[in-house]
Amino acid sequence: FIFFKLLGYKISSNIGYLIGKLFGPMFRSKRSIVENLKKSNISLKQNYIQVASNVIGNYGRVFSEYTFLKNFRNGDLNNFIEMNKKKISENVLICTVLAGVETSYISKFVNNKIIRLMPNLSIKDNNGFIPYTKTYEEDYLSFETILNGLGIISEYEEELFHIITAIYGSGPAWYLELSSKIAEAATNLGLSQDDSSKIINELLKSLPAFANDEEFGDIVEKIKSPNGTTEAGLNSLMADSFDKIIFNAINSATERSIQISKEINNE
Repeated sequence: FIFFKLLGYKISSNIGYLIGKLFGPMFRSKRSIVENLKKSNISLKQNYIQVASNVIGNYGRVFSEYTFLKNFRNGDLNNFIEMNKKKISENVLICTVLAGVETSYISKFVNNKIIRLMPNLSIKDNNGFIPYTKTYEEDYLSFETILNGLGIISEYEEELFHIITAIYGSGPAWYLELSSKIAEAATNLGLSQDDSSKIINELLKSLPAFANDEEFGDIVEKIKSPNGTTEAGLNSLMADSFDKIIFNAINSATERSIQISKEINNE
């Protein structure tokens, strides 16, 4: 990152693009990108292989630009957009995943169509869920069709994105932190650390089998038995105000998202 910092933003971005095209296929197969493009049935001036190569190149571009993202953290997003907006033609679709940055804020600088996403790491296996909001009506550039190849997509009003950020953007961390504490408790009760981690990892892998259209509470009722171990543990959670703990965590994350938005807008 120091190397990129010395080169400056523009040169680093271009070098990152070339590095991504050269080494990216070692980490991300072009085949999956091509398959998603074929599913979209969109017509392109370039062939699918060329587009996939450009996509992988852009991964490298993003990597090289990472060191410059401190501008966002330092509240200098305004200057960053001002510095780069002339590089963006009006027919470009702007896609943003920045937490707390509303489309209305970006619209103050550019006249482009904007789509805001909240993906998480599951999309790398094409089975994620992608909430989004946008500033236009049509499926511009068939982008939503392409997104649909990465998983399930659903459009929401942007005012709900603070909550969505808290439960979905941060959601994996909630489950993994809970898993960490379960493994820690098992170790304290006598299991080895390796066995605790192995068992919890296998438990996590099994959870998708329980996901269906049923209410979560109904699934829990089917798992537990009267006066059994599951019920004993659940009763202990309720006695320790587990529901309040979870609510406070989600509420804190939601409030932080709102605060970030206000800070960016200088409110």
